[in-house]
Amino acid sequence: MVSLFFAETISTSNTQVLEKDEAHHAIKVLRLNKGEIIKISDGIKNWVLGPIADISKKSLSISITERGQIQSESPELILVQAITKSDRGKEMLELAVEAGVDQIIPWLSERSISKWQSDSYEKWSTGVKQSCKQARQVKLPRILPAINTIEVAKLFNNQSMGVVFHEGASSKFSQISIPNSLKSIYLIIGPEGGISDQELELFTSNGGKAVRLGETVLRSAHAGFAAISAMQTKLGRW
Repeated sequence: MVSLFFAETISTSNTQVLEKDEAHHAIKVLRLNKGEIIKISDGIKNWVLGPIADISKKSLSISITERGQIQSESPELILVQAITKSDRGKEMLELAVEAGVDQIIPWLSERSISKWQSDSYEKWSTGVKQSCKQARQVKLPRILPAINTIEVAKLFNNQSMGVVFHEGASSKFSQISIPNSLKSIYLIIGPEGGISDQELELFTSNGGKAVRLGETVLRSAHAGFAAISAMQTKLGRW
């Protein structure tokens, strides 16, 4: 198993340095030794791989034996997630990352119990990085600033599509079609209390497509995973 770490930049030379918290995790937590092979990514598209060549107190370096770039796929899958209960947030992020989400937008929905706090962005960003390392996902999904319902509805345009997952929708997810020209798809997931009638009306009147996934009701923290997975399959990626 090759451990994954993140660095701000990827070296163009034969050596890559890992510093700060990531180096601490490798040295003190995982207790990696010289010779062990690790992968280091810039979180955007570039990555390198190789054995650990040197370890100091606060950094390590690897001898690069392999490097590569990941290609971005279009359309991007963007999860618009109603703010979940604090004990469910980590689980939601883990599942979204594992399903291959590109961006996550926190949504200040009408029925969200939890609030977006001053440290929430940092917590979500940390959760995404931890989840990427666990999933061996070299691209870090972006966490965007939290937005309200009106701002969500404004996201839909001729180059993007809003898919609103709602248990009361008359259309099944399998019935919608995906235009080839799209640059992004927004997957709208409501809170535990559900999307309100007013929110649903605003979304659909602005071009959002309301659909349901099966007959069961998913937890808010799990619904994003199901939605992304279903879309990955519909796009032929899975």
